[in-house]
Amino acid sequence: MNEYLNNLLARMLDDSDRDMRPFDSSKTIHWKALREAEKLTDESFVSELIEFIDTEKDKEKRDKAYFILGQVAKNTNNITAIKYLIARIDNETDESVLCSLLERIRYLQKPKDIDIQPIIRAVNNKNRNVMHSAILALENTENESVEDVLIAILENPKSDEYDLMYANWALQNVGTKKSVPCLTKLVARKKLDVSSSALSAIISISDESCLPLCLEQLDKGKIKATALEGVLKFGNETVIPNIIKRIKELVARQRQRIVIAAKERKTEIIVGMEFLQKYPENAEVKQMFEYLQTKKYDLLWEEEKEWLKKNV
Repeated sequence: MNEYLNNLLARMLDDSDRDMRPFDSSKTIHWKALREAEKLTDESFVSELIEFIDTEKDKEKRDKAYFILGQVAKNTNNITAIKYLIARIDNETDESVLCSLLERIRYLQKPKDIDIQPIIRAVNNKNRNVMHSAILALENTENESVEDVLIAILENPKSDEYDLMYANWALQNVGTKKSVPCLTKLVARKKLDVSSSALSAIISISDESCLPLCLEQLDKGKIKATALEGVLKFGNETVIPNIIKRIKELVARQRQRIVIAAKERKTEIIVGMEFLQKYPENAEVKQMFEYLQTKKYDLLWEEEKEWLKKNV
């Protein structure tokens, strides 16, 4: 490899400052080198990295080379790099490095005509860590067969809660309404991670037809925070009573933990109030805001009080 890549690789492997006091990971040589690699767009590096990986025996060096090549592929959509990284799945012998390689592949855009069989074979790996990394590596794939692979996991009676959860996450990205019946069955599961990720996937890939399911879960389910996202996404003025009921449940007593309901990292109450704010002339909405300001203000968190001050 050229001098720059060799130097970058050496810095990514450098742990000479691990004993710094006070320790700050963002100031280490290793951390800075990783952030530098994430910005690379020079496609001339592809052939050099491929040649290096093909002959490198040291697993740590291969791992970091995969990282660099993965970032170049991600930033440039270089098809040679993408194909090579996927092909390397069958050749990589170290399980921890293989998991890292699959993590790189997860974020690459994989066109319909690219061979994804190495990823699918890795889904059947006996090592659970490799299997779960491979499931997520099916994300950002245009090949329609990946949905069938993921549905098969959902329908497999031997799949455990983690298998199901990872498959649900992947379906949020590559699933279609074809997956909704299988996902709907999982919403009833007792394990919250399974039921919540299943409902999240449904909300991501379905349409307003899933609103009744979300309303049902918001009313009496165990995954109300997730259900609220679906109600807010697909609901209209008719769901105002449902939103108000949920907010009243939340302020009925002191909450012990913060439940985040949206990717914007807002509380359930904030996203609920944002929805209600769309209907300022609605009598129920006016009463709800007055109720929060006069009777439940002390039970609101600071960010919720701040929202009320700014918006109502």
